[in-house]
Amino acid sequence: METAAVKYLAISAAFSLANALALSGCSWAAAQENAASAATFKHPGVLVDLARLNYIKSQVNAGAEPFSSAYEAAKNTTQGSLSYRVQGPPASHVIECGSGSVPDHGCSTEDSDAAAAYTQALLWFISGNATYAKNAIAIMNTYARNLSGGHTGSNAPLQSAWSAEKWPAAAEIIRYTYSGWAAADVAAFQKMLTSQYLPYINNNQGAGKNGNWELSMIDGMLGIAVFTEDKALFAAATALWKKWVPAYFYNYAQDGGSPVKFSGSPSNWNGQTVFNAATSGVSQETCRDTQHVQLGMAATFNGAETAYIQGSDLYTPMQARLTTTLEYHARMLQGVRNTSQTDSVPVPAGFPGLCDGSYIPVLKGTMERAYNAYHNRLGVALPQTLKHLVNDVRPQASPDDLHDVILETLTHGGSPAK
Repeated sequence: METAAVKYLAISAAFSLANALALSGCSWAAAQENAASAATFKHPGVLVDLARLNYIKSQVNAGAEPFSSAYEAAKNTTQGSLSYRVQGPPASHVIECGSGSVPDHGCSTEDSDAAAAYTQALLWFISGNATYAKNAIAIMNTYARNLSGGHTGSNAPLQSAWSAEKWPAAAEIIRYTYSGWAAADVAAFQKMLTSQYLPYINNNQGAGKNGNWELSMIDGMLGIAVFTEDKALFAAATALWKKWVPAYFYNYAQDGGSPVKFSGSPSNWNGQTVFNAATSGVSQETCRDTQHVQLGMAATFNGAETAYIQGSDLYTPMQARLTTTLEYHARMLQGVRNTSQTDSVPVPAGFPGLCDGSYIPVLKGTMERAYNAYHNRLGVALPQTLKHLVNDVRPQASPDDLHDVILETLTHGGSPAK
């Protein structure tokens, strides 16, 4: 039986939440909705929560680094422009993506639009400029109204995953910090996620593919689960994360002389044949190119961060495996400025057994979320990762590559004091 005290606490919590969210432009209706669902999902709760958003804003306002520079960089991207206008979806209402996005019927524009929605949502919260929020809403509403034929082509699952990683992150910020997104439009956007994206990413379409496919799909599923408050989907995606991460990042102490494999796991390791203490940390795609490794890495930590916000700690059980792979790849990428995935170079000294003697290093703007989780929150020393972030990622990497490496320095370049 519900006691008067319990009722009072629930009502008090709802009013407190409403007052807090009102400071960011959120309506009382949205506060009620958030309070009612708080026992199940935390909102906003994809990649960032309200506490982190407020922390980012305070750091930018104080001119603190690396946040201040990351904020300016975000504003200066195409996707962060106040004049950004939605480009898709195609008039056919279908997005067609072949291998390497050939053909490209709405693929690159969808990448840009979804990244813009997230970028504009972040800029809205930090700046308080409602134009950003309105831009994000316009983008999301356009897709919700006009994308009805889903995704086709050989890259349809991966393309769907990349967008599913970004749409919920944008939608969570706007829905729970801005009062101008109509309930009917929110419902339409939820329906779009479950009908135009989820069917392409939750039915084992990544089986046998390079692991960045499935990891991106898992990340997308987690975001959709939070925004649609689907507990079963969240649980299924979390279980998949736990299953696939060990099959993508090799750890000698845990795996012995061969990587983790199961039915449907990646079919090959792109030429990596040596699995021992010296290659502990190598990824299933390291010998393909480090661009794809970092797409898989970003998806891994995106998903872990969303789960962490929702009260599920995926970081700690995977600490040894993931910190080893972070340090291994960060050490490998020191000084890298290459942005092409075709420029093969000799493997640097200090990496015995790696690939066939050559590999393709590519600089991407990731590892920030991972470093923040393991070093800033958990106190794990990651000197190579920090060196790579300070010397390579922050000054040189694009802040927004349109897939799943999105503005990591701005959102996770540090944490508030414990």
